[in-house]
Amino acid sequence: MDSSSNPSQGSRAYIGLGANLGDALGALRAAVARFHSLGRVVAASSVYETEPVGYTDQPPFTNAVVALDTELDPERLLAALHEIEAGMGRERTIRWGPRTLDLDLLWYEGQQRDGPELILPHPRAHEREFVLRPLADLAPDLRLRGTAVSELLEQLPPQGVRAVSGRLMPP
Repeated sequence: MDSSSNPSQGSRAYIGLGANLGDALGALRAAVARFHSLGRVVAASSVYETEPVGYTDQPPFTNAVVALDTELDPERLLAALHEIEAGMGRERTIRWGPRTLDLDLLWYEGQQRDGPELILPHPRAHEREFVLRPLADLAPDLRLRGTAVSELLEQLPPQGVRAVSGRLMPP
């Protein structure tokens, strides 16, 4: 898939989704349904189960990535993602801890940021299989830190990410 977008469709953004409390796949699907208010959902990756990173005394995560064409600028998009998280019960208590929903703005077409609220591309995307594997489903040639996502993925040691059945969007 081409990582660029049609100008009439806005800018392409890739959003990482994760959850490990309650019906995690249901939470990801509900979030994607809410993305339609932010722009046009272009594609969704396969769904993956991931061993926790950082704080490991918690259930595995369900992860995916969505491609979104949006007219929102990166800061407004991030704010909207945080609103969706809060509306779905997200509480920020333990860093890398259990959560009902986690939405990360991974990449935004033509934009780089290095601020206190937003860093683009996402500062740890290149080192996390649970980000790279689903991102590679959608945009294997997308470049992070000057290297294609598919190449970054090949360079990583396995991190406990495995495909699971289930879809975020209807076929």
